[in-house]
Amino acid sequence: MNTSGILHLGTRYLRRQRGKVVLLVAALSMSIILPFGISIFVKEAETHLRARAKTTPLLLGALGSELELVFNGLYFSKPKVATFAIGEIEKPTDYADTIPVYARFTANEHRIVGTTLDYFEFRGLKPADGTLMTRLGDCVLGAEVAEKTGLGPGDSIVSSPEAMFDLAGVYPLKMRITGVLARSGNADDRAIFCDVKTAWVIEGLAHGHEKPDPENKATVLSIDKNGNPVLNAWVVQY
Repeated sequence: MNTSGILHLGTRYLRRQRGKVVLLVAALSMSIILPFGISIFVKEAETHLRARAKTTPLLLGALGSELELVFNGLYFSKPKVATFAIGEIEKPTDYADTIPVYARFTANEHRIVGTTLDYFEFRGLKPADGTLMTRLGDCVLGAEVAEKTGLGPGDSIVSSPEAMFDLAGVYPLKMRITGVLARSGNADDRAIFCDVKTAWVIEGLAHGHEKPDPENKATVLSIDKNGNPVLNAWVVQY
């Protein structure tokens, strides 16, 4: 066999059909590399998702979809999950301590998570700037939320109403930002955290029409033209 002749013909073919050769090599390379790349990506995603789940011993919720409960409790992505009374989780138990997670509302398309200070200790979250919430109406921003909105300690953010004309329901609440959490690389970076009682105010549970006590002079700022006392407000509803 004339080896030099074969090499000469092969070289001439490659020079003449460069486009076909490049496409063939690219197709073969993709068929080999792509499956490995997808496999690595899936494993990394699975590891990332499982890491947060492994650090959460147990999730409790009302009767309903277990999958939605997990996604809402871990990633705050299923706001319509069923809830139950706070008194149920506050009952004394010998099994474990409980931390409420109420992730229903949003502000600027970012999830508002109502919880307690125990959540930050449990997740190892600390403020990179400012402090954690200290009173009703305070909130703390995740790192990505602060980056996208450009907000920080001392600024305010208003929750988004669920319905425009729901006068007795969800209220837009102006919350005071007290801090920004250090980046954690998970769903906490994309959330806004407040006390669970602040989330109740957004829901409208603190909304009422009872007349204030006219004899409570300590809270009266002024009297309007109808003789009604104007009271000091700790949280501002819009």
